[in-house]
Amino acid sequence: MHEPPGAPPRPSSTTIARVLARDRTCTFPGCTVAAFRCDVDHVVPPDPRAPGTDELVAAGNLIALCRHHHVVRARTGWRPALTAAGEVRWTAPSGHVYARARAQASGAPVSRSYASR
Repeated sequence: MHEPPGAPPRPSSTTIARVLARDRTCTFPGCTVAAFRCDVDHVVPPDPRAPGTDELVAAGNLIALCRHHHVVRARTGWRPALTAAGEVRWTAPSGHVYARARAQASGAPVSRSYASR
């Protein structure tokens, strides 16, 4: 399938599979929706006009979000940050930070909060 000119780049099916395998569930704190039921969303949205956007569609810039939390993120100002270890740190509109640890093969990920102010 070819993208129209000027369309943002899309991750490959292999990259999407890596993200879903890494995250296992929605990465929003406390959510347990299975990753295969989730959207794959960018941590940093790509700018199709900017050069070097390939890294923005790499697994290191993508997270699994259930549709509900994808909408919550878009409408309310929650901001994710993905660490090299696969932990997703969410900053709430209030400034509080919540960490969602990388999922382990044996079970669901653990969420915790940090005092950030």
